[in-house]
Formats: sequence, C-alpha cells, structure tokens
Amino acid sequence: MKNILIMGIGRAGKTTLSEMLKDKYNNYNLIHSDSLKWAMIRANNKEEYYRNNVEKQKEFEHGEFFQRTLLEFFDSSIKKDKKNYGYILESGQLHPKIVSKMINLKETIVVCLGLGNLNVDEMVELCINHDTEKDWTFGLSKKYLKKHAIDWYSANEMLKRECPKYKIKYYDTSKDRIKSLNNIIKDIEENM
Repeated sequence: MKNILIMGIGRAGKTTLSEMLKDKYNNYNLIHSDSLKWAMIRANNKEEYYRNNVEKQKEFEHGEFFQRTLLEFFDSSIKKDKKNYGYILESGQLHPKIVSKMINLKETIVVCLGLGNLNVDEMVELCINHDTEKDWTFGLSKKYLKKHAIDWYSANEMLKRECPKYKIKYYDTSKDRIKSLNNIIKDIEENM
C-alpha cells in the first residue's frame, strides 16, 4: 500500500479525511503537521511568543524550513517502516513545488483539498454553518474568521493554480463535504 499525503487549506477537511482513512486502514500511522510544528516551537521555548504573534507563527509554519523538515520527517518515517504499515501525513503548510521535489509521487498518493471557487465571505459562512465544537474555528467571531479566510482564499487560489503544474490532484470540498471526502477515498483506493 502506498503512503498518503493530504495537503490543502484550512477548513477544507484535511483532518477529517485523514481520520476517515485511519479508521478504514488502522494499520497506517497518522502524522498531523501541527504536532511537529508545536513540538519544534516548544523545544525552542517559543510557544508563548508564537501564540501571541500569530503572523510570525504563520511565517514559521509556511516557511521553506518547516516544510522541508516536515517532509524529511515523513520520508524518514516511511524509510523506517520495515513492516510496511504505511503513513498518512496531513498538513496545511505545504507548497506543491516543495512536495514535488521531496516526495516520490510514485510511492506516495498526494491529494490537495481546497474550497473551490468560494470567496472570502463564503468561506466564513461555511465555517459558521458547519463547524462543530471540536473545530478550532468554532464560535469565533465573523471578524476573526474573516482574517483567516483571507489567507485561506489566497492559499486556495495558489493551490488551484500550482497543483496541476506538479501533477497533484486538487479536490474541491466546499459542497457536500462527506460525499466529497468519500469520493476522494475511492480515488485513493484506486491508486493504492
């Protein structure tokens, strides 16, 4: 079975998809990029700094150093997987160009989740209408959500443009999320 990398923008369903795959194929190991990000931040005694300076946190997590470290960790984990259980990496910080340089696309299925053609306000409404208490955006004000949605919109436009250049399939999960994610799982299974 191939390893799976799930990338994309915030609120597109990356965590949900990775957990659906883990439930279905429980032998897979699941890596959430945020776990590595916060481990690196805490190891440098910078948690308070980054929690109080969100823009600096975004610079760190979207910077090439973190992306390369994350992909090196993923690749190293795969190489040490002697029993071939497989790995799933879920990340909202990756750029298609870096992924294509560092990941063997013949051995790893890479999918990118986005929100299609939604504009910033529609992304905010999607959060308000569909978030549950377990979502980090649950209960946030429209104003605060809009700050994030501006970044999501920009990243979404970049991913729609860049993924095809690097032979990474972009999936729109903005409508009927569960049906979309189940269809993505079918596509993944066909390529295993």
